[in-house]
Amino acid sequence: MHNDSDIGLQSNCFNKIKELLSKTSVEFNDEKVEKMASLVVMLKKWNKTYNLTAIDDADKMIVLHILDSAVVSPVIKNFKNNIADVGTGAGFPGLVLAILHPEKKFTLIDSIAKKLSFVRFAAVSLKLNNVEIINERCEKIKIEEKFDCILSRAFAPLDKIVNWCKDLIKDDGVFVAMKSHLEEKEINDVPSTVKIEKIIPLQVPTLDAVRNAVILKKVK
Repeated sequence: MHNDSDIGLQSNCFNKIKELLSKTSVEFNDEKVEKMASLVVMLKKWNKTYNLTAIDDADKMIVLHILDSAVVSPVIKNFKNNIADVGTGAGFPGLVLAILHPEKKFTLIDSIAKKLSFVRFAAVSLKLNNVEIINERCEKIKIEEKFDCILSRAFAPLDKIVNWCKDLIKDDGVFVAMKSHLEEKEINDVPSTVKIEKIIPLQVPTLDAVRNAVILKKVK
């Protein structure tokens, strides 16, 4: 049962998300915004008990979790369909992108079971049939079918992402690392097995902070 405060929060979140998304190049519709608003309501409720994120204010969750995840949507739109979100935490960016791209399959990977309990609950509640979950450190995972894209958001330095996930990605696959500040040392430390194809600046409305998507591919 939803109580009145949940319904009010849902409505406020819907309006705020829609307003902010309209300032980006992300493609969306009302049904997708409704699901993202529900995700904020769920996260806020679970956060009281499980302490999933340090951000507790719904407006800040919208900017720092929903929008900060959604802005990479145009970058991955034309990639192939089997995407892993490593170090997903409470499901960001994976859950948001799964809402925006129902045609793609997302595997959300994290070693912290408590956070993945929320991810599982949210995926079921929002009927996201394109989400799978793996509770394991990414460097220990053994999979049959490798991923077209390894996505991460504020997860680890580039060299660690590449080394930990090298057995999870197809030869023609793409790494997309969502980063705030990129030091020259981090760029220089990238293993010679991959090369940085491009660095795409990402704009998050109302957020005065640097955001980039670093695109890396295996060296053939």
